[in-house]
Amino acid sequence: MRFFLDENETPAILPPLCTVFWDHEFRTAHEEELSGVLDTELIHEVSRRGFDAIMTQDRNQLSNRMERDALIETGLHWIGHRQPDAEGLLYIVNSTAAYLAAMPHILEEMSSVTGAHAFHVRNLPLQKGQRVTVSRLKV
Repeated sequence: MRFFLDENETPAILPPLCTVFWDHEFRTAHEEELSGVLDTELIHEVSRRGFDAIMTQDRNQLSNRMERDALIETGLHWIGHRQPDAEGLLYIVNSTAAYLAAMPHILEEMSSVTGAHAFHVRNLPLQKGQRVTVSRLKV
């Protein structure tokens, strides 16, 4: 399957996705020379180029009637998540981990559905205590 990363997604998530899901294609807006294209036109162009889904942080694409209609008309799946409440490395790691954890489920569902669907990816907890327990080793 082919996945288009909208320009609001950090391209830093691309190498891990390509490595883990090597039998699928992930391309960025920059690589496709589609940066700055308005969403309705973008959705049609991404579909015309043979992509199966758009990966984005733009949740307005689902509430904007013209954009939602473009997704439905083209059959392009929408995969999105909220921007993590983090910056820098933590932002990149959270976005990457969320997509890596969700992608096997997304791929399974995409293989069995027809028509456009929305896949809402949940971000991972960001607080240290939610992710890691630290304890001193004792002799």
